[in-house]
Amino acid sequence: MEYEIELKLLTNQQAGDAIETQLLLQLDASVIQQTQILTNYYFDTPSRTLRQHDIGLRIRGNNQKFEQTLKTAGKSIGGLQQRPEYNVQLDELKNQDVATPTPTPVPDLKLFPAAVWPSTIDIDDLQTKITTLFSTHFERKVYLLEFPHGDIVELVWDLGAVTSGNKSVPICEIELELKKGSTAALFDLARRIVSLIPTSIGTDSKAARGYKLLDASPAKEAQQQQQNLSENLSLDPKTFVNVLTALLQDFQISSAEIRQNYSVELVTNIKQTLTALVANILIFKRNFPCQSLEHIHMQLKILDNDWCVVTPQNDKNAIYNLLVKAQTTQLQLDIVQCLVEQPWSFDA
Repeated sequence: MEYEIELKLLTNQQAGDAIETQLLLQLDASVIQQTQILTNYYFDTPSRTLRQHDIGLRIRGNNQKFEQTLKTAGKSIGGLQQRPEYNVQLDELKNQDVATPTPTPVPDLKLFPAAVWPSTIDIDDLQTKITTLFSTHFERKVYLLEFPHGDIVELVWDLGAVTSGNKSVPICEIELELKKGSTAALFDLARRIVSLIPTSIGTDSKAARGYKLLDASPAKEAQQQQQNLSENLSLDPKTFVNVLTALLQDFQISSAEIRQNYSVELVTNIKQTLTALVANILIFKRNFPCQSLEHIHMQLKILDNDWCVVTPQNDKNAIYNLLVKAQTTQLQLDIVQCLVEQPWSFDA
């Protein structure tokens, strides 16, 4: 089993050039670089058994080599993902009949440790029901970065598409995975990227986007739940972390959705979320002083004011530009890092 600690940044097709010609030249790090052409097949049952258990199952093909991967439920804070991951090489698939048009490999579930499966899942029954739901195909450029103090971060740049039947959505994203060292190295690198390239934080995995494409499912609706949490905020740090995490997630979901399906309701949701973030942080920092929270509160107030300026204009481009503005994404990174590193005392 491996644990991946990963941060995803959604961006544009010019990101690859900016990485090569600007970012790498700025970094004090050794770089090992490679390019891969990847095809991933994602599996589940027609009733979405794996999805209901927050389990992802895929087979990845690269140069006629295949690997099956199982990802189980993990933790997510504002786009920073930490999930257990189980990988099994499928060497026997290398000899699959190449004359068969676009052969789709089939996972062997018993190759994974038995302990990873919930007791509610019958592996034998699941094996007979799983089917390919969707696939991804993309070019991946991998940059393994080793910094002087020993931190190692893998930066990958993916460009391609998620496909289900005759429907597809683009993949245009940067993933940062911490291989060794402190999460601070991950956030520092993310901020450098954000300062160079228009980005937003991605909260959906490629698999999640595949399910949405397949099922035509809308963005999550969590505003009411988060508002209720906000209204009942106590001065307990654990509660505050939960509230802030939920509000940040709602901001990111609404920000992603509004670029696809603009609506006045989403504009209102974002405004309410920003107002709740400002209010909750103000209450908390008065009782648990923290320098990072002071900075975050100040930046949130600026963003809230900027939002009040652009929204009455009903200018979709102005709203989009504000959401991918470097300061907006950097503010989200600051919030996530604050939550992850917990700079205040939970014993207070």
